[in-house]
Amino acid sequence: MREIQLNSASEKIIIRKCHACGKLNDSYREVQRCDKCRKSFLPLNYFGKIHAKNETEFKNLFASSNELTDDDLLKGLMALW
Repeated sequence: MREIQLNSASEKIIIRKCHACGKLNDSYREVQRCDKCRKSFLPLNYFGKIHAKNETEFKNLFASSNELTDDDLLKGLMALW
């Protein structure tokens, strides 16, 4: 298991469980793909955001951990730590 060093005391880690293979992925930004099986994930609040026209705009839809609250998370698959 890898160690993550905190960037600041207020920044949280997003932990997301892959619904395909079950691996726990962690990051300071929303995970775009599972590290193990490479399954793609949609960003949180996807339907509330403007749909991207190209790949660069799509990558900008993924939020960082300080932009998310517990209400934004998928219950049972994600956690802010």
